[in-house]
Amino acid sequence: MMETASGARIREARLEDAAALAGLATQLGYPSTPEELAARLKRILGQPDQCVLVAETDGNEPRGFAHIAAGMALQSGEKAELVGLVMEESLRGRGIGRKLVAASERWAASHGFGTMVVRCNLVRTDTHRFYERLGYECSKTQKHFRKSLKAES
Repeated sequence: MMETASGARIREARLEDAAALAGLATQLGYPSTPEELAARLKRILGQPDQCVLVAETDGNEPRGFAHIAAGMALQSGEKAELVGLVMEESLRGRGIGRKLVAASERWAASHGFGTMVVRCNLVRTDTHRFYERLGYECSKTQKHFRKSLKAES
């Protein structure tokens, strides 16, 4: 565990964090139940190519999280991706998200990655500025397409 200047502690996520992480994911616009989050955490925790970090400010209750995953693309090679970052709304702007990103970058570097990427919704302009202040540069703009593979009834 690591103490930050903001008083937050950064640690690896545990399965018992599922309910708190579900609430945080829902705040970000990804409605999730504690059961759904627990199922996802079970698949992620302990995987050598993924890490979920949480920020606590009081007690052991997660108030923010970062999810980092290794990525490999045939055309562009290896990279670490910050696939999720969320802070409790009432704590945003206090430097805790910055500490989560720094801890994520340390995890990526310690696992041999020379590049960290993050994707951000085009409408989250405040978040774009957040990443730019941390040294990230916009490398491309894209559309995200999705298709359900569930059988229709």
